[in-house]
Amino acid sequence: MSAAVDWWESEKFTATRTGPVVVQFTTETCALCPDATLKIDAVAKTHYFEWHIDNAFSSTLAEELEVHALPAILVFHSVDKHKVYEKLRGDDVTRILHAECPPRLVLDAEF
Repeated sequence: MSAAVDWWESEKFTATRTGPVVVQFTTETCALCPDATLKIDAVAKTHYFEWHIDNAFSSTLAEELEVHALPAILVFHSVDKHKVYEKLRGDDVTRILHAECPPRLVLDAEF
């Protein structure tokens, strides 16, 4: 019989990384989720984070964190510093990720 494992002990949260872990909760029927995905992808080009996508219908993590309104993301820095953001609209995703994730040094810009 194996011992129960807390969600933050999952490999996606314990692996070595630069920046926080961002888990996007989505479903195929979520009308606003594709826009959230595009915004996360855009921020991934300028900020450090490890991005994972979970289906909110089948995710035990979504159940454990009581995710009820999509689009939703979990930003995980540590066991003591994490937050779930739900019902994201407009520029919420971009604003949250810019505030929570360290910027990348981008050297391909023209001067």
